[in-house]
Amino acid sequence: MRPSKRTLERLRERARLLGEKHTTLAERYLEEGVIMDEHPSIHFVDGALGRRPAVLGSGLDVWEIVEVAKDNGGSVADTATYLEIDPRLVETALRCYGAYRDEIDDWIERVQTLNEREESTWRAAQEAISA
Repeated sequence: MRPSKRTLERLRERARLLGEKHTTLAERYLEEGVIMDEHPSIHFVDGALGRRPAVLGSGLDVWEIVEVAKDNGGSVADTATYLEIDPRLVETALRCYGAYRDEIDDWIERVQTLNEREESTWRAAQEAISA
């Protein structure tokens, strides 16, 4: 690939601000761009555990919608009703999940691990102040 000089300068500046190598950032942009092209209602957001796919117009991450769908036996209608979102947004998340299942399952596992760790820390603090 041979980006324009201006694009390369902007990429290098953005990478510098983020403390990353410009080649690493370019790869991320390329990977995320392909996913967003394949799934037009998906975008990426930053968070404590890194970047993750989310569904535009829902305020929800793909993994969150997937978890609710699993709890509802895969029913798009029930998931949409529970989350109070348009069923098309649920379908968008599930299509993305179907295409990137391993990555999203890994994300779900990481979130569960973090939640367990945070709950354990909270319980230890509660025990410490109750003693």
